[in-house]
Amino acid sequence: MNKKPTPGRKIFIAAVLLLILVGFPAVSWIYLRDGLNWRKKAVGELSSYGQIPKANIIWPDGLLEDQLNSKVVVAHLFANKAELTAETQKILDTNQQIFDQFGRGTHFSLVMIAEDATTDFRSYTQKLPGSDFANWLWLPANGAWPSVLNNGFESYCVKGEIDPYPYYYALADTAGVIRRFYNALDEKEVGRMVEQIAILLPQE
Repeated sequence: MNKKPTPGRKIFIAAVLLLILVGFPAVSWIYLRDGLNWRKKAVGELSSYGQIPKANIIWPDGLLEDQLNSKVVVAHLFANKAELTAETQKILDTNQQIFDQFGRGTHFSLVMIAEDATTDFRSYTQKLPGSDFANWLWLPANGAWPSVLNNGFESYCVKGEIDPYPYYYALADTAGVIRRFYNALDEKEVGRMVEQIAILLPQE
């Protein structure tokens, strides 16, 4: 013999149905809306600040290849003779963290530009696990990189009415367009860069 649902059970069933039919969709919509708004804001922060130079390599068979072709690039320009200071060590450690997250993908490269470096700087760099990988490039500062990065950074600061800072990262998309600059010593700025790297990276 079937028992009639008690008033309390009816209320419970109604509450569950309301949660399933209204509550879950509402929560999902809020998460979706917030996610879309976050992405829209993050993409809106990206602009165009010049084109990064190529990083050509000639293979033994004579083939010329741009090592940065179709890659999201994070670049940093050190002083003419890079020294191991508290600031440059922090940047090198940040480089390793970024490389740990993105460097083993086929669409990402970390580019460090320096004309020369002290023995301490070189020694510290050589201890970093990612520095020997092909996606971690060390390029000389005697080419177009310094002027391209510095000119782009100046435009970025003027456009955003930002006081220039001495240590910055540049982020370029897979077309080689510099999309934004970041204070390399500011963890919040670096965190934002990581988020925007993820947005620019193609699906592996």
